[in-house]
Amino acid sequence: MAREAILKDAASRVQYAAVVAFAAVRPLGQAPAEITLGIGLAAWAFRAVRERRGSQILSNPLSGLLLLWFLAALASMLNSVDPAASLHGLRKLVKGFGLCLLVVDTVDSLDALRGVVAGALLGVSLIVGDAFWQWAAGRDLIYGRVPVNVLPTGKTILRLSAMFGHSASLAISLVSWSPLAIAAGLAGARRWRPWLLGLGGLAAVVLVFSRTRGGIIGLVCALPLLGWWMRSWIPAVMGAAAAALQALTVPPAVAEWAATMPTLLHRLTEPERLMYWQAALRMVQAHPLLGVGVNTFVKAYPSYRVAGDPYAALGPYAHNQYLQVAAELGLVGLAVFAAVLVRLFLALRRGLAGRSERPFEAAVGAGVGAGLVGYLILGGLESSLFYGRGSLIFWMMAGLLMAIEALVARPRDAHGRR
Repeated sequence: MAREAILKDAASRVQYAAVVAFAAVRPLGQAPAEITLGIGLAAWAFRAVRERRGSQILSNPLSGLLLLWFLAALASMLNSVDPAASLHGLRKLVKGFGLCLLVVDTVDSLDALRGVVAGALLGVSLIVGDAFWQWAAGRDLIYGRVPVNVLPTGKTILRLSAMFGHSASLAISLVSWSPLAIAAGLAGARRWRPWLLGLGGLAAVVLVFSRTRGGIIGLVCALPLLGWWMRSWIPAVMGAAAAALQALTVPPAVAEWAATMPTLLHRLTEPERLMYWQAALRMVQAHPLLGVGVNTFVKAYPSYRVAGDPYAALGPYAHNQYLQVAAELGLVGLAVFAAVLVRLFLALRRGLAGRSERPFEAAVGAGVGAGLVGYLILGGLESSLFYGRGSLIFWMMAGLLMAIEALVARPRDAHGRR
């Protein structure tokens, strides 16, 4: 029995440490994220088998919807132009689902929640620090990437990307996690308040200078919601300040380019995105129920491109995650995705309802929920759910919201613990 207890405790500790480490090192690259996630999943699987916890996993409120998502992806392979790519897409889905369920299982106490939040905020700190280094030194500290972007006019502008090498990936991370820094600053210990609010503010500055329109729109929309949920004016003011900074620092080359665009829609989307979206809609029209096949948007794209579209061999992402879901998985897959989002916002609502008795859990839920709102808004202009680390952000936020719902619903013991 003593050996059983030791194995159980060791596996639990490894699982927890892996999730915290994943939250912290995810920005550093695909390899660190994959390694820590793999360790966490292995420890979780070991515990599930040894402790016979299969029924507990299946009882998770999201498990049924995740199964439906997987079945929709599997059925979409009937139309796939590249079965090997679709099989890879199924593996990516399973990895995301695994991360979500792993986080739910790991965050089973207030202390575990604090640890995972600390890991996530350490990750934000690494991103912000590397972005400012890139700004000052002309190259990011980790990979030496330069913060330069070439406009359609041929002119170049400063556009921060930090260790990601792509401004959109930087924006996905910051719009998702900077609200959590602000929420933790408002709800945490007073000595940490200026540091965490400062981290949230610096993240907003970096986001502005990533020059990612969807990112700044997402943040400006998400922060007032965070203020409402936390009953504080500070997030709304920070959002307004970010919007003002964006308006005041538009590069002249961008202003000149925007002046050549015929409508606001073209300014927001660039003409290329409209072509991508038309191709996506053609895919939906051709295969409305099941789509063209999971993970095959770029492979199927040339067959659905519009006149004048230069992508004849291999297409881009849709730059709209909703259209890409519909194109790859059909309206069935899009409906399942919508159902998952409804369930996540229900979890957010239940977590916020416990703010009087469980203020920290509710504050983290508010921060993650605001981050999810920003992520979903940004997803209207980027295929965030289909980028490697961008998809993992979504599934980690989903796991945290479901875990917080469970924590808030759990009664306290005689010592006030949950």
